[in-house]
Amino acid sequence: MKNKVLVVGLGNPEGKYFQTYHNVGFLCVDKLAAELGAEFKKKGNQLLAKCDFGFILKPLTYMNLSGQAVQAVTRKHAITNVIVIVDDLYIDKGNIRVSFGGSGGGHNGLRSINEIFGKDYTKIRVGIKPAASPQGEKAPNNMADYVLSKIQKDDNLAIDKAVEAALMLVRGESLAKVQGVFNATNLHS
Repeated sequence: MKNKVLVVGLGNPEGKYFQTYHNVGFLCVDKLAAELGAEFKKKGNQLLAKCDFGFILKPLTYMNLSGQAVQAVTRKHAITNVIVIVDDLYIDKGNIRVSFGGSGGGHNGLRSINEIFGKDYTKIRVGIKPAASPQGEKAPNNMADYVLSKIQKDDNLAIDKAVEAALMLVRGESLAKVQGVFNATNLHS
């Protein structure tokens, strides 16, 4: 294989974070690995799964140090094609947005990757934006508490869409085509 790809899901490794909105990246790569029959193995500060296109990574460094694990894997395996799956507070639940390069948008995990690895990678942002409740309650005031709160059973977090987008990219579909499929549904967000 000439061009290996690294798909990274961002999250926090401690058990209390496992089913929280901020760990949606981990949930997506768990599903991706399961679909591909790939198993995660602990290697230093990461969980790494080898698969036909390259590797799937879950950094165990905590969100704000994710760049360390990304850099370690990309250097060791000479990978330049990186896809990061991450939660996004500004995208409605049920939607994803696919982009390349740019800023971290205030996300600590993306900021860490940008600082250590650089900005030349693809992002799949999974919407976790809280909505006002049908009873007229406002969205949470403290977003830090919200992202670390447990995912509600009835939430549609577009995990399947994120996995599908990642699979399209690793199988050679162009970024523009993947954006056309998924970003067009995000016009209202």
